[in-house]
Amino acid sequence: MTMRRVLLVGQDKGGSGKSLVVRALAESVVTARIVELEDEKRLVELDDRVDFFPVRAERSEIDRTSGAAARSEYDGVIDLMARKPAAGATTPEPLIVDIGANASRSFLPEVASRAARYGRIGVEFAMLTVITAEPGAASSAPVVLDLARPFAKPLFAIENQIEGAVDAKVLKALGKDVVLRRLARLTLDPKANDLLQKGGLRFIAERLGEAEDSLSERFGFAAAGRMIQDLTTFRAQAMGAVAPMAEWLEKGA
Repeated sequence: MTMRRVLLVGQDKGGSGKSLVVRALAESVVTARIVELEDEKRLVELDDRVDFFPVRAERSEIDRTSGAAARSEYDGVIDLMARKPAAGATTPEPLIVDIGANASRSFLPEVASRAARYGRIGVEFAMLTVITAEPGAASSAPVVLDLARPFAKPLFAIENQIEGAVDAKVLKALGKDVVLRRLARLTLDPKANDLLQKGGLRFIAERLGEAEDSLSERFGFAAAGRMIQDLTTFRAQAMGAVAPMAEWLEKGA
């Protein structure tokens, strides 16, 4: 049986860089389909590859009902992960599931409760979380991994040093079974950051070279050179950080 590989990406604290990681994965594995489970569309530049599922239940209501308020909202994603390959396809397309902030604690148990059924139809899972030095993100990451540990293997974590290095003890506490990668902090030229926010990593890969002349005319030759260098370096670092997860999506364990 050819397995369908599903990489779940979760971090309940916003601002951790999770969407950046998903974008890097999408660039690395061009055959992958992306599932966006969020309150609003964020991966707009990848719209041709994204299946969007809105999360409407408030966190307080999810907690009050022990997750029942969100259960039916996840049916579409649960079904999509079990979907058979398209007619004529020899192998199932890999999936990257971007789990929105505050959704992991209700969504992952829904997946866990169906783990045996998924296994019978040839679906295997890996879990990726992003951890930063921000206290909320640092405390959320191990919780996300623990929720996925019963059914997902391998487990991945990316230390995003946007807030500085994460304490070594915090990283060690993630567990010996976690494959850890780092995304070093890089100070971008403000204008380069604006371009990144508008176009994402896809812009860097597909349009940055052809935009060099217009950037030079608009900002000057020197500034345009800094922007191009910063964005190219940033993309390379992001792609390097997700390399083990991309390899799993393409080849398996």
